[in-house]
Amino acid sequence: MRVRSVVILVLLLLFLVVVVQNTDVVSVRLLFWDLEMSRIILLALSLAVGVIVGFLLGRPWRRQQQYARAKRPPEDEG
Repeated sequence: MRVRSVVILVLLLLFLVVVVQNTDVVSVRLLFWDLEMSRIILLALSLAVGVIVGFLLGRPWRRQQQYARAKRPPEDEG
């Protein structure tokens, strides 16, 4: 297994432990709305938003790297 996979699995396991231990209902204020929801749902939504933002922020960097590789002239062999 790669180190990255192990780190992801450990973080997910820690997240699950936190979620299972926080089942109370909490009140959340979001701009003009007052919501009451379970902490489990709030934590899961926060995780989902974080994953999506991280994915979107990581993509342009990879795309630029691939574009730079494609634009490089081929090296002379021999």
